[in-house]
Amino acid sequence: MAHRWKVVPLSQNQLLDIRPNDVLNNGHFRKCSTYRGGGGYDQFPIIAERRMGKKYSEQFIVQLFGCNLDCPYCYVTRAGVWGNYVEYTTNQLIDAFISSGQQTFHLMGGAPALYLQYWDEMIRQLLAKCPEAIFHSDLMLTEKLYKMKWIESLQWPNVLCAVNIKGLTKEEYMANTRKDMRMNLFWTNLKLLCSNNINFYLTFTNISDANYIDFWRICKEQFGG
Repeated sequence: MAHRWKVVPLSQNQLLDIRPNDVLNNGHFRKCSTYRGGGGYDQFPIIAERRMGKKYSEQFIVQLFGCNLDCPYCYVTRAGVWGNYVEYTTNQLIDAFISSGQQTFHLMGGAPALYLQYWDEMIRQLLAKCPEAIFHSDLMLTEKLYKMKWIESLQWPNVLCAVNIKGLTKEEYMANTRKDMRMNLFWTNLKLLCSNNINFYLTFTNISDANYIDFWRICKEQFGG
């Protein structure tokens, strides 16, 4: 049975910062031109250009319901994460993406990897209809235990994932997310990503220099490179 995606429309606070002509389908989706203002923290276009040959800066954005965290700085806001959702089939989302004229399908949250077992359906149907498109989404390593078959389904040249690291100690994680860090889950999921040919990059939120350096030391010891 085809999956039905729980899409949360843009919250009122989000709409204050979004250009009206970037709002799609009565606020159920939006489009975004990364680096429109000439800067920002999102390195996706640069990384996409380096790995795929094009910047793919024009994004179609879907916000999925739910999150395992409660970050105080969250741009989506609680209303955008936990608000009343509208269900869409995979084909309906892909058709809306095509109509938007964008280059990148960004499946966002909340925590989109809560739906990781359904990504394969989206990726396969998206690339069947739009072989030049890029599927982009986000992992936080702490949503739930990833399964090998879910991760293997991401092994496409047109898939680029961001792994968002919200803290490298229990203290950092609590300060950034208001949730306890599941350390074993974090490292188990990261190992699963690193042991497969997955196209991903890391982003860090409020990480101390010492913990950042220690993280890379552990990664080198555990995963090489």
